[in-house]
Amino acid sequence: MARSLAPRSRPLAPAVAAALPAFELIEDRNADYAATQALSLIVENCWNGGIVIGTPNHAMLDQLVSIRGRLTLDGKLAGEGAAEDPCATLAWLANHVAERGRDLKADMVVITGSLIETMSMAPGQRAVFTVDGLGDVVMDVV
Repeated sequence: MARSLAPRSRPLAPAVAAALPAFELIEDRNADYAATQALSLIVENCWNGGIVIGTPNHAMLDQLVSIRGRLTLDGKLAGEGAAEDPCATLAWLANHVAERGRDLKADMVVITGSLIETMSMAPGQRAVFTVDGLGDVVMDVV
């Protein structure tokens, strides 16, 4: 975020500093999947263990709808997909947090969703996530 984003729908461009590829790191804390309720996980955002971000791109904001991305693990394609409208997600989020008396602040990194399904990685693997026009983010799993 380039600056705080109060409740709004559009335009978002003045408040967004850049778009960038990223990995969201999931920590499931050895969850019992049979007893876990998906809604509680979403509400609590309890599995977010961190993020790994790529290089910010300042020129892509008007080209994010349907942008495509690919994940390779050790050089082999592991998943691919496309975004719907990350700016619509950001606008929804700004309004959602505003209903709770908060806002999105300058310098925040906001994850607007995933282009591919969540998957596990093993120690020693190299993951490369490439988003068309935005570049790569690389992660070596230790």
